[in-house]
Amino acid sequence: MTKTKEPAHIPHSVRHSLNGVTRFDAFNHLYTEPHIALWELKQRREDVALKKSVRHNLGASADGILKKFSRPRAVLFRQVATPTHETLRFIKLAKHMNLKPLILEYHDDKFVSAENRSKRALGKMPIYQHTGSDGREMVKYETVCDFNVTTGKKFKDIVCLNGEKMISFHHRLFRTLTGLNPKTYAIDASGWFKSAGKKAELYYEHLLTLFIRDGILFENFMPLRSEGAFTKSIVVPAFEKLKSLYGVEPLIVRLAPEKEEMRQFWDSYPRKTKKHIWI
Repeated sequence: MTKTKEPAHIPHSVRHSLNGVTRFDAFNHLYTEPHIALWELKQRREDVALKKSVRHNLGASADGILKKFSRPRAVLFRQVATPTHETLRFIKLAKHMNLKPLILEYHDDKFVSAENRSKRALGKMPIYQHTGSDGREMVKYETVCDFNVTTGKKFKDIVCLNGEKMISFHHRLFRTLTGLNPKTYAIDASGWFKSAGKKAELYYEHLLTLFIRDGILFENFMPLRSEGAFTKSIVVPAFEKLKSLYGVEPLIVRLAPEKEEMRQFWDSYPRKTKKHIWI
């Protein structure tokens, strides 16, 4: 089902933002510059005492995940690996930094359409068309699941309108558009998160621990009402706790360019994606 979005006029001062947010530096302290992050990662991976401490605190439940970190990794944390422009940029940045990309997935997470644009985009896919001279981004939507049926379900239990399981559907698109095998470049961390505690405030500390000495997280923390509240209440406390515990910060590199992170472009898909949706 295709629908064209005609955005309302947006004032120049907030043209590339959502909900009128203009302060982009609210979470700048969480980021490390790419070249510094690479240097830090190299130094920390050679620190035997740091490795021992991290392994002890993560425990045996993390062994399966840590097997993916026998070499330094660039990491993107999303519910499902899917070839949005954001994901394509992540892969490009990882290659530029000579890091093998890895997408940590959360298949047991629940699908919601409100207050989470990245989750919503998995079911109502924005296909990027162009950016106008006034800065407005034009997309066409492809709705691939019945929101009345799927809202509140775990991602792993959702079936798309074409009969494919949602996870398989997005993995197929990922493989087609990137040429990468999701079995190699993605891993479902649901079991690990469950062992740490189902609530985000419990598993996020474990997640960020991976970036003390094993890899670099690529992310953008949005100063929007909903996402900003999550970052303040969940991400920042975990970040500060780990900084105090290990004496170093989790390594997080900005994914989208500064002051462009709230563009809808990043959650949208290349135009050529459409021909691969309905099979």
